[in-house]
Amino acid sequence: MNALKSLRIRSGIKQKDLAEMLGITQSAYNHYESGRSRPDVNTLRKLADFYNISLDELVSEDAPYGIKENPVPVFEEEVMLPIVASLQCGYGMAGEPYIYVGEHSVPKSYVKKYGKELVLNYAVGKSMMPTIRPGDLMVCYPSDWWDDGTIVIISINDSSTVKRIYHAEDGGIDLIPDNPKYKTMHYTPKEIEGYCIHVLGHVITTIPPEIQPIPRRE
Repeated sequence: MNALKSLRIRSGIKQKDLAEMLGITQSAYNHYESGRSRPDVNTLRKLADFYNISLDELVSEDAPYGIKENPVPVFEEEVMLPIVASLQCGYGMAGEPYIYVGEHSVPKSYVKKYGKELVLNYAVGKSMMPTIRPGDLMVCYPSDWWDDGTIVIISINDSSTVKRIYHAEDGGIDLIPDNPKYKTMHYTPKEIEGYCIHVLGHVITTIPPEIQPIPRRE
C-alpha cells in the first residue's frame, strides 16, 4: 500500500479533507497516493507536520513510513511511442510537427488510458529533482489541461520548462520546482498574455535512463 494512503487511513481522514488542509484539489492529492505524481517539498513538510513525524521519516526509504520509489515494472504488453526533441505549441491543433529523435516502448495501458497522442521527451536540468532527473524520458500527454499540482511542460516566449503549476491569488500562475534550490516562477495574467505562456502538456510518468536501451540525447 502507498505510504501516504496508509498514513491517511490510520489517521481516519478522508482524501477530500486532507487535500483541503494541504491547499490542493482532491484530484491532485489522489495522484500522490496513486503514484502518478510526487508531492513537492512544501507539501511533504505539511504532511510530516500533520502526521507528527519528521520529514526524514516520511521520505526515507528505510523509515517505517518512507515514501519509496515505485519499482521498475515488468510489462507484458508494450507499444512504441515517438521520442521528440521538443514539444511545440499548437501540436494537435495547428498541426506543427515534432522533431523525432527515436522511439521507446511503454506499457500499452498508458495509451489505453491517455490516448494515442502520448509522446516522449528527454528531461534536462535539475529543477524537478528528485521527481524528474536529467536524462529521464518524460511520458507526456499533449494538452493545455491542468490542475493545481500538475507537472506540466509549459512554453514561455518559445522556450519551455517543466514545473508544477498552481493557480495564483492574483489570477496568474505559479510554476514551482520540486528542487528547493530553485525559485518559484510567478506570472500575472498580463504577463501570461505578454510572454505567450501556454501549457503544452502534462507529464504522466518518467522512464529512468537505466532502462532506456537507446542512446540518450544530451
